[in-house]
Amino acid sequence: MYVTNVGMLTLIVVTALVFLGFLHRVLDRMRLTKTQALTILLAMLAAGFLPNIPLGGGLSMNIGGALVPVAVAVYLIVTADEAREKRRALLTTGVVAVTAFLSEKILPLHGELPLDVDPLFVPAILAAVTAYALGRSRRAAFVGGVFGVILTDLLAWSENLLLYRLHVPIILGSTGVFGAAVIAGMGAVLLAELLGETLERIKGGPQR
Repeated sequence: MYVTNVGMLTLIVVTALVFLGFLHRVLDRMRLTKTQALTILLAMLAAGFLPNIPLGGGLSMNIGGALVPVAVAVYLIVTADEAREKRRALLTTGVVAVTAFLSEKILPLHGELPLDVDPLFVPAILAAVTAYALGRSRRAAFVGGVFGVILTDLLAWSENLLLYRLHVPIILGSTGVFGAAVIAGMGAVLLAELLGETLERIKGGPQR
C-alpha cells in the first residue's frame, strides 16, 4: 500500500512540475521536451493497466511499469553525447542492482522498520539514492534507477529458477507506474535536481 501511495504521489508531483514548467532545465538535460515528458508519464499510467507481456519461464513484463520506462532509459543512453556518460549509466545500473538485491536479502519482508517504512519500498529508495550518488547526471540517474530495479527482479527470477529450481512467477514492473522501477528512476532525477543542484553549483556548475 505504501508503494502504491508514494508512487501515485510521485507521479502527481512530477507531472505537475513538468506541466508548470519547473523541470524545464531537467528535461533539457535529458533531451526531452515538455510534451514528450507528459506523453511518457501518461503512457506509463495508461499502459500500467494493460495485460502483462509473458516472457516465458514464469517471467512477464508490465508495459507501464517496465517496458515504457526501459524504452525511455534506452533512448537516454543512445542520445548521450559521450561514451563516459554511457559507461557511467551502466555502472550505476550494476551498483543499483546489487544494492537493491542485497537489501531484499537483508531486510525482512514483514516487520518493523524505522519510520514505519514498508520493506518492499526500501529497494526503490536505495535505488534512487545510489543512482544519483554514482550517476550524478540526470540521464545516468534515471537509467541506473530503472535498469537497476529491473535487473534486480531478473536476478531474483534467475535465483529462484536456477538455484532453487522454483518456478515463482515474477512480473517486471508488477505494480505499473507505482512500481519500484518507475519510482527509482524518477526519484533519482528529483534527487539530482533538488539535492544535487547545490553541490553542483559549489563545484562550479551542473553536470549533465
